[in-house]
Amino acid sequence: MFIVSILLQSATVLGQDTFYPHYIANPLEARIGSFYQPNVDRLRLDIGQTIDLTEHQFGNGWKAGIGADAFILTRLRSEGNFKFPVETADYFFGLQASAHGSINSTPVGARLRLSHISTHLVDGSADAQGVFFPRKPFVYSREFADVSTYAMMGQMRLYAGITWIWSTQPRNIGRIVPQIGIDTRYTITPNMMIEAGYDVRVSEVAGITLPTHSFQCGVKHAFSNRTGIWLGLIASNGRSIHGMFHTEREDFLGYGFRIVY
Repeated sequence: MFIVSILLQSATVLGQDTFYPHYIANPLEARIGSFYQPNVDRLRLDIGQTIDLTEHQFGNGWKAGIGADAFILTRLRSEGNFKFPVETADYFFGLQASAHGSINSTPVGARLRLSHISTHLVDGSADAQGVFFPRKPFVYSREFADVSTYAMMGQMRLYAGITWIWSTQPRNIGRIVPQIGIDTRYTITPNMMIEAGYDVRVSEVAGITLPTHSFQCGVKHAFSNRTGIWLGLIASNGRSIHGMFHTEREDFLGYGFRIVY
């Protein structure tokens, strides 16, 4: 990939993924890709997209847009011979409104998302007799609003946000989830860049408050100004992102890919 990128110096410079660039390490962003977790011999498969519906230009360089999110987060286990039974799937969909511009020459932006998540055990969580393990399925869903803002400090983007969950099953989930993070994108060649990000959110389940640390670092190679492939490392320490396992910890270091669109 590095050799090809050097040979293709005339390629179009990488553009941003969407009107409002995704937070690199935020686990609840629409992605198409997969990564392997060798310490637990599991696989994550993310399928989905953020679609920009409208974009409006305002004075002084400000822009605003409306979009939609729709994606699935799945957890698979490895059984060898390239077989990966799906254990659980989390469905995320919603609408978002965002804007970005500059204040005192500092690029800034903000995003509001109104979203729904539901999660389900899949047949990969059952044994040969159809008995689910390690737990039985239950109803898990939540509706929420999350708002976040960012400011660019050179190549670094600092952001903070808060999620308000106004409806949830089960009811042992805390209604407020604060979040902060930092990410950066550094161009190596006209069609290759390094991306890295760190995100931490604090959530409460059954009266227990726990931070969840997420990290991603990789190289993105462009085939056009909107499409390419990302290869890199992904790590998480804290509460599981999957609703069926929301009371459990999930600690891993994995590697994988993502399709850039």
